Amino acid sequence: MVTLLTISLNIFRDHPEAQFVFIFPGIFLVVFSEIMDDTFRKVKQRIRFSRGR
Repeated sequence: MVTLLTISLNIFRDHPEAQFVFIFPGIFLVVFSEIMDDTFRKVKQRIRFSRGR
């Protein structure tokens, strides 16, 4: 575990472009989860409105 951490830190220090491998999927996951959360919220709201009528 310590060896893996040391190697990872060395890669980040020597190759800053390697950070994008971890940053871009993280950004994508956050944006995608926000989009899906809004989508499900709108669908649930429409269902509630249709039941109330």
